[in-house]
Amino acid sequence: MNSAMSLQIKCSVCLSDFTDPVTLSCEHSFCRECITGHMQASLGPSACPECQRPYNEEDLKSSRLLRNMTSTVREHLAELKLDKSTSKEGAETLKLSEMERNLMCSEHDEKLKLFCETDQKLVCVICRDGDKHKGHIFKPVKEAAQINKVNTTISLQIKSSILSFQISAQFKEMHRFLRQKEDEVKKELEKEEKKVIKFMQNNQSVINRRFMENKEKEIILQSALEIEQPDHFLQWWNEKGFPMTKNMKQKADMTPSKIKYASKVKDLTVLPDSLFLGPHETHLQFFVWKEMLGSIKPVPESLTLKKSGESYLKVSPGGTRIRQADRVTGLYKDFNPGTVSEKNFRAGQHYWEIEVGEKPDWTVGIKIGAEKQLSATKSAESEILLHLKHSKGYVLTCDGKDTTLNTRDKPQKIGLYLDCERKQVSFYNADNMSQLTQINYSSKQPCCLTLVPGLYLDGMNSDPLTVCSYEFNTGKH
Repeated sequence: MNSAMSLQIKCSVCLSDFTDPVTLSCEHSFCRECITGHMQASLGPSACPECQRPYNEEDLKSSRLLRNMTSTVREHLAELKLDKSTSKEGAETLKLSEMERNLMCSEHDEKLKLFCETDQKLVCVICRDGDKHKGHIFKPVKEAAQINKVNTTISLQIKSSILSFQISAQFKEMHRFLRQKEDEVKKELEKEEKKVIKFMQNNQSVINRRFMENKEKEIILQSALEIEQPDHFLQWWNEKGFPMTKNMKQKADMTPSKIKYASKVKDLTVLPDSLFLGPHETHLQFFVWKEMLGSIKPVPESLTLKKSGESYLKVSPGGTRIRQADRVTGLYKDFNPGTVSEKNFRAGQHYWEIEVGEKPDWTVGIKIGAEKQLSATKSAESEILLHLKHSKGYVLTCDGKDTTLNTRDKPQKIGLYLDCERKQVSFYNADNMSQLTQINYSSKQPCCLTLVPGLYLDGMNSDPLTVCSYEFNTGKH
């Protein structure tokens, strides 16, 4: 009885008493450190070591009951050992050696003393010598447990280092782009500066030259005024004065009473405020950000929607927009058809952005099921859907169960992230990239995107849902 009781407080990963126990959605329990290390070390989707059901960090729920029970069982076992006058070792919690004696092979009724590294499972000595484990590598349970703990830590550190390198590399690429753009804008400024300075210098030279020409004319005219003999003045006027002043008039045929003289420098300016870079001066960050988007990879994926065949549902020719058809009567006002993507997804990570705008009612999500079931009309094995319901606000639906989401934001765009490896779906406010909710699924069936434009609402919800495209290099947006 005592052995059976002690087994209830053992972690199947480290084979020791629970430390800070947590329970998964499948109701199997482990030490928090053990299951977190197992999750981080997994190259693919994390699966429960006991039943292989997928899980993520959000599934780790602290178990106060199990923690209290572990403490109580430890105390009880210690008291029993003390009552039997056992050694001081007996007063401690059941160690790994006792765990080995209590674990029995269901096939051979022998103690599970070995760990098969090839199959990653506990075996007895008879299993080791059987054909099923022929050529496999074995270690004693205690040694294997210690090695696995070390390997888990090392795997976590390696994975963390790889992610750190990837993050640094991607930020380095963005920094490189920004530095390159900064150099380009500064060169443009330098070029514009030289251009303006040259223009100003040319104008200044022309102004100086014309000033000197006018100064010479002024001296000549001034000297002419000093001629006292009328006949000498008239002779000068006829030979020099009249031709000189004639070229200075705005119009040659002006009467003496209306004569006006043209300025030689009126059309010339130094332009002290002419240096201007346009949007790179007034909207620099926005223009650079738009240019930077073209170099970012990956970007949200393009997607083509299936034509559903419903007369009340309109899909655009390119398969990127969907809306309710215009109606002239109030019939079928609660009819709310939708469609799915032409492509199904089984592997990898995928991200899309859906423009919902100011629509008061819509649905965006994932359908999961057999490929022949993934259509606009047939039900899938399961669905993960985010709704904006005009009467209830934001609602998450998973396998028919609704959960109300508390959010103050009203996004114009919804981001949907599908991780087929970890079997995880996340919804984002794509306006500021904040996460709205995240949920896991267990099915191994393919997935597809599903869109429902929402109830018609007497024409108030006739705007389309649009799958956003970011194919900058081809000029599409």
